[in-house]
Amino acid sequence: MIRACIFDMDGLMIDSEPLAMEAWQAALRPFGHSIDGTLFEQMLGLRQTECAMLLRDHFHLPLPIEALTRQRNDTFLALLPGRLRAMPGLHELLAELRARGVKRAIATSGERRYVTTVIREMELEGTFDAMVVAEDVTRGKPAPDVYLLAAQRLGLPPAQCLVLEDALNGVAAAKAAGMTCVAVPNPLSRSPDFAAADKVMPSLLAVRDNLDALMG
Repeated sequence: MIRACIFDMDGLMIDSEPLAMEAWQAALRPFGHSIDGTLFEQMLGLRQTECAMLLRDHFHLPLPIEALTRQRNDTFLALLPGRLRAMPGLHELLAELRARGVKRAIATSGERRYVTTVIREMELEGTFDAMVVAEDVTRGKPAPDVYLLAAQRLGLPPAQCLVLEDALNGVAAAKAAGMTCVAVPNPLSRSPDFAAADKVMPSLLAVRDNLDALMG
């Protein structure tokens, strides 16, 4: 029986992927490069240092990944105020989970200062029982570490956790952790094959409406 719901954040809880793309494009612009949709799909779910490594190797960039990550993060954080939007159904799903007494956690590839900004901007303080961010684990998604640590902080075995994800790397991480995973694709992740997920649903509202079946 499912006793907790663990949320990815970017592209799942909030419509942040377009802002992330904008920030990466700005970081690459001085080098004459840009990211297409196929390359961006490979980046979804990865930590920012891993995204920077992928881009550095792909474009043969002449700078350390730390510098590229810093440029992207500074631009990204400057874009956030007033532009963050909850994905459809987020608040309704959270309210239903709370009413049912289901524990809630975030397990994200985002860095702590960014996640803290999102929680504040979206007025979600006190909503989650546990949170795991990029700095908390050695390995990012698709390794299972963020989800295993989230379960540990919730005090539950992985088999009692339902994960909501929008990216292939995140689905792989959830399944490697031994958890049930529902993929909720967003407009930037609708083309990948989510066959590894236990279910694919069109929105968080659909997840709310199917909780009885999902929680078994």
